[in-house]
Amino acid sequence: MPHHILVTEAGARLALLSCVLRNDGSGWEILNDSGHSPSGITGVNQLADRLELLHAATALKVSSVQVTPDEYLAARAYRCGISVGLATSRIYLYRGTSTTPLSPATVVAASGNLWVTGLMELPPA
Repeated sequence: MPHHILVTEAGARLALLSCVLRNDGSGWEILNDSGHSPSGITGVNQLADRLELLHAATALKVSSVQVTPDEYLAARAYRCGISVGLATSRIYLYRGTSTTPLSPATVVAASGNLWVTGLMELPPA
């Protein structure tokens, strides 16, 4: 999978983390097709209470990472939160006002996605 590095005017290097996640009934996967291209995320694992994203880059610091349900999942009251680490991130899924994470296996939608976008600070080149 591609790994995009952005370099700021000041010379800081940032790894772009981005992907689209979908579970069409066969488990959560990273979309990589003619319309979708991940960056810096090498895999997704489905655990009992969360999704775990694996990052390609060895980051020094987390800048910012967000995960957002698309309009299909949002209209059905799904919401999510992400706990970000330097090499892995954990995505927790919820529905309605519940404070108990859902099993990701129960969130199935042929056209419903989670959008992940973020930046991680990298060491100097």
